[in-house]
Amino acid sequence: MLYQSGVIPSQLDEEDYFQLLEIQKAKPREDRPMNTADAHKALSNMFGGG
Repeated sequence: MLYQSGVIPSQLDEEDYFQLLEIQKAKPREDRPMNTADAHKALSNMFGGG
């Protein structure tokens, strides 16, 4: 998996393992919670406001 994304083994030894685990379990942008400003903007656009 890491090899396919362009990470070679010598680079992997220099990386923070726990940070890589956090990155791998991150949710896609559309599945992340929205902050209130973005939610308000999305609702305004949905109901024709601006």
